[in-house]
Formats: sequence, structure tokens, C-alpha cells
Amino acid sequence: MNEFAVDAKGLTKCYGDLKAVDNVSFQVKKGSSFGLLGLNGAGKTTTFKMMVSLIRPDSGTAIVSGYDVVKDPMMVRSHIGYVAENPSFYTRMTTLETLRYISRLLDVPINDQNRRIDYVLGLVGLLNKKNALVGGYSRGMRHRLGLAQALLSEPQVLFLDEPTLGLDPLGAKNMRELILRLRQEQEVTVLMSSHVLPEVEAICDQVGIFDHGHLVAMDTIEHLRSTASDSINIELTLAETDPQVVENLRKLPGINHIEAKGDRLYINAIKSEEQRPRILQEALASNAKVLSFGIQESSLEDILLRLVNNDVSDAPEQHSGFISSFFRLSRKKRS
Repeated sequence: MNEFAVDAKGLTKCYGDLKAVDNVSFQVKKGSSFGLLGLNGAGKTTTFKMMVSLIRPDSGTAIVSGYDVVKDPMMVRSHIGYVAENPSFYTRMTTLETLRYISRLLDVPINDQNRRIDYVLGLVGLLNKKNALVGGYSRGMRHRLGLAQALLSEPQVLFLDEPTLGLDPLGAKNMRELILRLRQEQEVTVLMSSHVLPEVEAICDQVGIFDHGHLVAMDTIEHLRSTASDSINIELTLAETDPQVVENLRKLPGINHIEAKGDRLYINAIKSEEQRPRILQEALASNAKVLSFGIQESSLEDILLRLVNNDVSDAPEQHSGFISSFFRLSRKKRS
């Protein structure tokens, strides 16, 4: 039995002379969550759209839920859920009409449509908006409706493009909790593309970092923290800052930089097993009264910026209407 929900193999996409995605390969285990990260134009959105069969790769392919995105795009679509960055729906339709329409496009059995619609609306907190016109929805409500339609087919893999973009703090929190609940209760595999890095840290087991069309790193966030830099940042709080203590610490091997701010010392040093105890021992030996000693871990933003170049050019975006693009030709029966 294949342990991978997604297996991308050499995905490549060009727009004229620009290689938006260049020979990208990675695997995502079933039931896990994976974040695609990168600066604008790095290739993550194009990769995302190839995996959901919205655009066709020039070479390479991806196996998603056991189906090839090049050979069997229809089957891929019927086994995944996809929420676009800005979900758009027909504004003159009610919530119920919208989901019934999408249910028909997904070939959801007629005798099961009402059950599924009520279930997904309850899940995303829109059951009381069943008869409301979608045109009156806020951005957060449209995101929730987007997630509801993505869950109608009871997907094995869920693709989320900027799921919390534009949401207020409460809306973002609710969306994050809902995604985590889906993973835990339904064992749905989640792939998400996002610029909101704290959300990625809260949701994803692994991340892939893109730069100029290449996948430059793929690992757990914890392991990336430990390997992305050869230095560590230490914060030392003293009862009183003594210039002699600072001078003694500067003389230690492997110290790159020390900055004193009030009663705190910010130390950047070469990463090694003995570095932390050595710094603490020297501070104590210098008769400093140490109130606290801690490591400042690299944020996901720090890791991202270390790994990518800052002169990324935006690749052309291939925008399409959400419903028409994803569901076009999707009325064939699933095998």
C-alpha cells in the first residue's frame, strides 16, 4: 500500500523563457500536513496548481491520491478538495443552492447530497446561513464556504491556497483550528501554501521552501531550525551589566557578536555542543549574577530568508474562475 498521498516527480513548468518550476520532486505522507513556502514568484503557486490539475506540467507529473495529474486529471479532482486563495461563487445563489450545484458537478449521489451539505456546513459554522445569499458573505465566510465545498466529495487530500489570507485574528484562529480538526478526526492529508508563517508552523509537519522555481529545502521545521544556520543566538539577562563580563565573553572562541542592551546581553556564536555551557560558565566565573539564560530559536521567517535569494521575479499567474476552472469537465462518473 502506498504510504504517500502526494508524490511529485520532476514537475516543470515554463512561461516563455521563464522556468517557473524546475524539476521539483517531493513526497507527502498520508495523514500529514505539508506547507509550500517561498517569496512571490518562487514557484509554489504554480506547483500547487499543477498538483490540483488546474495547469498541466510541461514535463514531470505528480501522483495524487493514487492518480496521475497528467494521465488522470479527472480522477485526481474527484479525490481531492481545493480551496483557492480567493474563493469566488455566484453571488445570486444561496449557500444551499451553491453547494447543491457543486455536489452535482462532483457527482455526489442525489440521495446523499443533503446529508453531506448539512455536515460540511455544520463543520465550518455556516449551517445557519443555509438560505443566505452568497453575495452578502464577508471574506471570512467565503473562505469557510470554500472549505465546505472542498469537503463535499469527502476528499483524501485537501489543498489550501492561502487559507487565512485577509481574515481577522478570530477568523484565522477558527480556520486554523478547523484544519487541525480535519487532520485529527478524518485523517485528511493537508497541503497548504501560505505567507502567514505562524499559521504554517502551527499546522504543518513539514515544509518545502521554493526559490526561483527550485525546491531548495524540505524538512520538519525543527530540523530546519537546527541546520539552516551555523550560529546560535543566546539571550543572557544579568542583575547588572559589567563591561568586564562583556569583554571576557568576547574573548571566548566562537563568539561572533555581543550586544548589550540594559541588563541583557545578546550573543551570536558559532553553533557547537560546548558553546552554551562555555558562555554560562564564563559569565559565572566573571562574578556576574545571571537571572536568565536562553536560546533564541530561529523563526520560520528567519529560515526562509536564509535559504532564498531576495531578487525573485514574479512568474505570470494563471488566474481562472474558481468554479469553472476546477470543475470543468468534472461531471464524468468516478470509476
